[in-house]
Amino acid sequence: MQNAKTQDLMPIIEHLFWWVPEKERTSLSDDAIVEAVLSNGNEKMVKQLFDVFGIEKVAETFNRQISGRRINYRPRTVNYFRQYFQRHAQRYSNGKTG
Repeated sequence: MQNAKTQDLMPIIEHLFWWVPEKERTSLSDDAIVEAVLSNGNEKMVKQLFDVFGIEKVAETFNRQISGRRINYRPRTVNYFRQYFQRHAQRYSNGKTG
């Protein structure tokens, strides 16, 4: 279940979930939201995601998602956000990558 902050994010990103019935969008997982925004969102959506979830949580989620066997991100997206989080996420800037 989403918290109030995540509900604030939904109007900005709801079109990324056009295939999910409107009343079910409130039960989207944090993982699904992070993946959709990082994969298909624009700069404003990514900033809003960082504001709502925090860059550390987004970085942690992203690194967990790309450490498995199946990766849903495009290679360019993985490369970009890997470098971005190494530079901007405190936890990952000191050598810890997941």
